[in-house]
Amino acid sequence: MKIELIPLEKMIFDGKEICFGTKKEEVIKLLGEPESKYENYGGKSWSHFYPEFSCEYDVNDELISIEFLYGHDGNLKPYIYGVSAFDISRKELFEILKKHNNGKIDEESEDSYGFIEISVGIWKDSANEDDDYWTTILIGKKNYYL
Repeated sequence: MKIELIPLEKMIFDGKEICFGTKKEEVIKLLGEPESKYENYGGKSWSHFYPEFSCEYDVNDELISIEFLYGHDGNLKPYIYGVSAFDISRKELFEILKKHNNGKIDEESEDSYGFIEISVGIWKDSANEDDDYWTTILIGKKNYYL
């Protein structure tokens, strides 16, 4: 299954285009019912969890982010900027995202970065510190991190 992440725009999941701003009902038609649903931030957003990824919606039920959750050990291997996000080294992916971001990076720690201009986030689980891969990657709508 081919998964392509196009920052600020969409995900192409097995030939299905899922764009930011798409209503929750339409995403469910494309992807099927999620395994679980959670309210975030006191009802300011909602997350739907599928095997190995989640979709987040705002109060208007519009898609605002997509996050892949199981990294190198997972079955889903999304591509971003032509590379497999979970099969390329941490340093290489960081440099690719930094180049495309061309602006401010939110550096919470050496294991978590938010690329503000392209609304992409990467995170590394400290339990797998010896792995040279990121654990999650998130793409969000424009200004997701603001």
